[in-house]
Amino acid sequence: MKQDYPDAPYLCNLAKRCGYVIVANFNLGMKKEWKADNTPLTITDTAINSDVCAAIQRDYPHIRVVGEEESSASKIENPEYIILCDPVDGTIPFSHGLPVSTFCIAVLKDGTPLVGVIYDPFMKRMWHAERTKGSFLGSAKVRVSNTTALRHAMIYAALLHSNVLTSSLYNPLSVIHELMKNEAITIDMHSIAYFGGLVASGEFDATIYPITHGWETAAMHIIVEEASGKATDIYGNNIRYNPQGEVQGHIISNGKVHDKLVELVQKCLSIESTGL
Repeated sequence: MKQDYPDAPYLCNLAKRCGYVIVANFNLGMKKEWKADNTPLTITDTAINSDVCAAIQRDYPHIRVVGEEESSASKIENPEYIILCDPVDGTIPFSHGLPVSTFCIAVLKDGTPLVGVIYDPFMKRMWHAERTKGSFLGSAKVRVSNTTALRHAMIYAALLHSNVLTSSLYNPLSVIHELMKNEAITIDMHSIAYFGGLVASGEFDATIYPITHGWETAAMHIIVEEASGKATDIYGNNIRYNPQGEVQGHIISNGKVHDKLVELVQKCLSIESTGL
């Protein structure tokens, strides 16, 4: 009997189909438009988002899709399940000749992620997890790192561009400055979900993200938690997804550096609020 929501095999197959489109459309000189938040939009973003909405509407019509570029036309009020999807996480590198992008998708019930998939179609890396079943890269189970100190820790810390800065929950430069003072290694490749997979695999130790949309956060959340990591909002609280998939940013980590990162972000927020 088919369950009420898509499982990991279903979402992995969907990810592979969408990944084929990403790779097929990847080329230099890509046409793009610029959205109001000063991020690029390509035909690949919109085509994949539409395909996801159509597939879920056909196979799971009681589930509403909330995508970065398009949401399903479902008339269901207060649906039990929603799907959060970023069709091309990393449109900036994708549209400028850098093959650092993923397709990511997650199923949530009552605001809790049940299934998540992050797929890099260039390297054919498929991270996936289901609640209580563990986290996997392909068929191999993955686990977060054992890093306990911020010194030499590998941290994805979002360095945002101008228009998105206005919606950031903190000043990214202040957080990156504090991380540098602690001798952490920071990086931002404008593909946040990719680094969620790398945290789950133990290659990176954490991601810190100050934006309220949760298209990528939900898949990262379950994949890292099922790899024995930890996920909270930037204040250290449980991540709560509203019906539009919005969150209070996130800190997603191996768990062992988590409290240090929450304390660091709170220090930066306190300085910003007092001006000291």
